[in-house]
Amino acid sequence: MLLGDADDPSVPEKVAAAKGRSQAKGVALVCPPELLGEDVDLGTRALREDYPLERVQELQRRLHALGVILPAAASAPEHVVQAGTLLNVWTEQPPSAPIRQLIRELRRHGKRALAGTSANLTGKPTITDADEVIAVFGEHVSLILIEDFGDVPPERRRSATIVELTQPQPRLLREGSVPAAELAAQLRHLRLGELVAAGDVRHL
Repeated sequence: MLLGDADDPSVPEKVAAAKGRSQAKGVALVCPPELLGEDVDLGTRALREDYPLERVQELQRRLHALGVILPAAASAPEHVVQAGTLLNVWTEQPPSAPIRQLIRELRRHGKRALAGTSANLTGKPTITDADEVIAVFGEHVSLILIEDFGDVPPERRRSATIVELTQPQPRLLREGSVPAAELAAQLRHLRLGELVAAGDVRHL
């Protein structure tokens, strides 16, 4: 992913420039599930009745590269919020993983989490090869953390699947690394409702 400090309002502009896209598309929050309560509005009906936070957290721990759209708290970074919601994208990582180390260091300095988007040029597939990342983005970002994707099956090396959790039923907006059937099964198992597909679901 292309990432920056979630509390830095210049991140969306920098990400848009690196990807060659409009800044209007915004960025996602990249926050470990256990910290998600800091940025979502726990007082909304969606999180009180339909999607209890602890179940949403478990959903993100179980699935590879899942994005969830939730009601944003008033304290959430303004430049991450769109229409009162935020998108949090996460793939569970062991404590020693670079992304968790980076978030821990940010929090040690009074920050919260990361914000960003997938590492690809607009209209191109997400990049998971280290050499290609360096070739495409080496001159456009200040630091590249290389992580080995060798143990990730090829079918998982895609952009995140995105599900919206703001209405009474979970809505699939984009099908990527997590197949719709797998997501539906986990939602059902965690008592988070029956998945429905938006009219314009994107398939990556």
